[in-house]
Amino acid sequence: MKTGYMKIIQAITGHFRICGDDVSASCIKESVFSYRNFAFVLLAWMFIWTVWPSLCVGNVFIDVAENIAWGGNFQFGYDKNPYFGAWFSYGVFRICPSEYVFYLMSQLSVFLGLSALYLLTMDVTGDRFAAFVAGMIALLIPFFSHSACEFNDDVMSIAFWGLSALCFYRGVSRDSWKYWLAAGFFFGLALMTKYLAGALMLPLGILLLTTREGRRCWKRPGVYLAMAVFLLLTLPNLIWLYEHDFIAIFYACRRAGLDSSSTSGGWIDHVGNACSPIGDFLTRLILPAVALLILRRGPKKMSDPFGQKLILFAALGPLALSALFALVTGGVVLVSWLTPYFVFATPLMVLWYRPVPERLTFKLFTGFVVVAATLAVLAFGFEYLHKRPYLKQGGYNVWPGRLIADQLTRSWRGKYGTPIPYVIGDRKKSCNFVFYSPDRPVAFFDHKVELSPWIDPADVKKQGAVILWSGETPPSYLEIYAARLVMLPDIETELAGVGWYRKLAGPLRLVTVHAAFLPPEEAGSAPAPEGETPEQ
Repeated sequence: MKTGYMKIIQAITGHFRICGDDVSASCIKESVFSYRNFAFVLLAWMFIWTVWPSLCVGNVFIDVAENIAWGGNFQFGYDKNPYFGAWFSYGVFRICPSEYVFYLMSQLSVFLGLSALYLLTMDVTGDRFAAFVAGMIALLIPFFSHSACEFNDDVMSIAFWGLSALCFYRGVSRDSWKYWLAAGFFFGLALMTKYLAGALMLPLGILLLTTREGRRCWKRPGVYLAMAVFLLLTLPNLIWLYEHDFIAIFYACRRAGLDSSSTSGGWIDHVGNACSPIGDFLTRLILPAVALLILRRGPKKMSDPFGQKLILFAALGPLALSALFALVTGGVVLVSWLTPYFVFATPLMVLWYRPVPERLTFKLFTGFVVVAATLAVLAFGFEYLHKRPYLKQGGYNVWPGRLIADQLTRSWRGKYGTPIPYVIGDRKKSCNFVFYSPDRPVAFFDHKVELSPWIDPADVKKQGAVILWSGETPPSYLEIYAARLVMLPDIETELAGVGWYRKLAGPLRLVTVHAAFLPPEEAGSAPAPEGETPEQ
C-alpha cells in the first residue's frame, strides 16, 4: 500500500518537474503554434460568439443602444464616457443598422486583443508555444467569451490595451518611430474609449523612467511623436470636459460609490474594497491556471528583461492601482472594469510557468480547453434564453424595445405624417427607442440638458417628441407640455425573448409602458380620440 502511494506521489511530482532535453523526442514542432494557426482558432471563436448570442439574446444590450444615442450627436465627450466608443459604434450602425453586427464587433475586439497578446508574448519569450498557450488559456477567461458579447467601452478596451502595449514594446525594443506613432494612436483611442486606460499608461510610463531601455527612448524622436499623436486625440476631450464641468469624471466617481455612505466606513471597509478587485481578478484565472498546470513545466529560458518587466507592469500595475484607489478612497472597483486587465494576465502566467509542448499533455490541455469553452457556451445559452427572461424576468436585454419603437413610430407617422424628432425618457427607454425606431430620433435623457448637451429645449417644443415612462407617477416635466400633450393608452406587451425558444418555453411576463406624444407645433394641440391606441 505504501509503495502504491509513493508511485502516485512520484507521478504527480514528476509532472511538475522541469522538462529538459530528455523529453525533446516527445515534443511537438514549434511551427504548429504559429500565429497563423492561432488566428484560425480566434476566427472559429469569433464565429461561435457572433452566431450564438444572435440566437440567444432578445433585445439590444443597453450599452450598445446608448452609444448609438450618443454617437448620433457629435460631441467630443458624453456624460459617462469619452467620445470614441460612441463615434465608432454609430459609424458601424449607419453601415449595418442591426444589433447582430455588434456581436461581431465585440469578437473583433477580442480577436485584436488576443492577437496582440500572442505577438507580445512571442516577442518577449521567443517561444511560439508559450504565446499559443497564453492565448488559448485566455479563452477560458469570461471577459473574452460570454462577458464580451456586449460591445461597450470595456470590450473595446481589450483591443486597444493589447495593441497599445504591443506597439509600446516594439517602439522601445526596436527603436521604431512607426511603432511609436502606433502606440500614441492606440493609447489615445484607449483613453478616448474609457478613462481607465490611464491605469495602464501610468505603469508603462514608469518603465520609461526607471529602466535603461526606457530612458534611452527619451533621446530619440519616437516617444515625442507618440505624445503628439496622443495629445491630438485627447486634447479635444479635455477641453470638452472642462466646458461641461467634468461631468464624465463625476459620473465615474458616483459609479465607484464616492458620493455614498460606503466611503465613510472604517478602515475595514476600505481594506475590503481594496481586496475585492484582487479577489475578482484571481478567481477568474482559476480555469486558465488549471489548464496551464496540465502542461509540463520547462527549464528557465533567457528572455528579454525589459519585456518581462513590461508584462509584469501591464498585468499587475492596473490591478495594484485599482486596489490602492479603493484602499485610499473607500470606493468600489466594479468587476466589469477589470475586463482589459486580463489581456496581460496569461502572458505573465506563461512567463512564470514556461510550459513545454509535449504531445500527451498538449492533447489533455486541448481537451480541457474545449470542454471548458463548450460549458461556457451552454451557460450563456441558459443565462440569456431562460434565466433572464423567465426566472429573473427583467434586465436590459429583455426589454421589449423593438416592439415599443415600432408601435409608436407607426402611430406618430399616422397622426402627424413626419418622422419622430425627439424621444424623452430614462436611459433604457430612450436609448432603445433611438436604436429601434427607423426615424432615429434624438434622445433627451430624463429631460435634463446636462445629460443631453446637444438638446435645444425650444426646438423640442417646436418639433415635438415621444415621451416614455414607467410606474404610477408621471415624470414632473410633463407639466411643461401639459397644454399640448396627447396622452396615449398604456402599452402592455411581453418582455423580449427569442422566438424559437419562446415556442418551447411559453409566453413571457407582461410589462406596462406609459407614453405620450408632444405634437409638433404645426399639428395643433387637439388631443387624440378617446380610446385610441398605437398601431399594433
